[in-house]
Amino acid sequence: MTISPIDPVLASQSLTVARSQEKVTPGNESFASHILNAVDRVDAHIKAAETDAAAFAVGGAIPPHQVMLAMEDARMEFMWMLQVRSKLVEGFQELMRMQL
Repeated sequence: MTISPIDPVLASQSLTVARSQEKVTPGNESFASHILNAVDRVDAHIKAAETDAAAFAVGGAIPPHQVMLAMEDARMEFMWMLQVRSKLVEGFQELMRMQL
């Protein structure tokens, strides 16, 4: 029996999330839109931290404390997102354990 290795996911490949085409008004926000907005915000913080770190590494005019603050901000946002994800998974599992 031959076992073939699993191909690693390349960094250039990215997951795409299908977004709803309906118009979202202030009173019409769905839970999914809130989650997608939060993920977009976390992604923006991470990209900003990466940009600051890269600029600092090549000798840009960015001070080290700004890079540190941007990286810490991105880390805190990511940790927040992981906590929300954990609570959602925990809630889903609790619902699945309920007997009808």
